Amino acid sequence: MSTAVNDTVVMWFRRDLRLGDHPALSAAAAEHRRVVPLFVLDPGLLARAGAVRVTYLRKALLSLEAATQGSLVVRLGDPRQVVPQVASEVGARRVIVTRDFTPRGRARDALVAGELSRADIAFRGIATPYAVEPGSVRKADGNPYAVFTPFRRAWTALGWEAPLPAPDVAWFGRPHLAGDDLTTMTDRVEPSLLPEADEVGVWQRWQRFAADGLDH
Repeated sequence: MSTAVNDTVVMWFRRDLRLGDHPALSAAAAEHRRVVPLFVLDPGLLARAGAVRVTYLRKALLSLEAATQGSLVVRLGDPRQVVPQVASEVGARRVIVTRDFTPRGRARDALVAGELSRADIAFRGIATPYAVEPGSVRKADGNPYAVFTPFRRAWTALGWEAPLPAPDVAWFGRPHLAGDDLTTMTDRVEPSLLPEADEVGVWQRWQRFAADGLDH
C-alpha cells in the first residue's frame, strides 16, 4: 500500500457492493491508511421495496461484510445524519463514494456533501457505476446521439477503462464502531431461490450467460 495522505477515510458503499473493479475504493485504499466501509440503510427503501429486492440486498451486504473481514458498518437512517456521524466518530476528514448520476442520487449527495462541509469534511465522488461516464459520448456539437450506429462508433473511439483488481485495504469498522445487525433486514423470500450475490458468484453467472445465452 502506498504512503497514506490521511489517516482514515469513510468509503460509503451504495450500488457498488464489491471490491474488484472499484476505482473509488482503490483511491481510498491508496490515499489513506485505514478505510471505514459504510452502508446506510434507508428506512424508506425498506418500507417500499419488494420482497425479492430486500432479500437480495441482504445477501449482497452479507457478502460484502465477509469480503471486508467483518468490518462493514451498516446503519439504518438518513444519510444526511449517518454519514457525517460515522466520519466524526473515526476522525475522518474525507468521505469517498462512487458518483451517482440519477436525479435522486445527485440530490441526496448534494445534501450529504453540505452536511459534511459544515463539519469541515470533504466529499469526493470518483468514477461511475457505468462503463463510461454518462454524457461523455456526445456529438461534436455537444448534443446526444439519436441513432445507435454513430453512438457506438463514438463510444468505441472514446474507449473505456480496464477493470481494476481488488486493492489491498486496511479495513477499520466493526466491532470498533457500532452498527445495525443485518438481521433487521428479515428475509422475505427464501434466499437460496435468488441468484448469487457475492462477487465470484455474480461473475460466474455472467460467464454462464455469455457462454450459453449470447449465441441464442
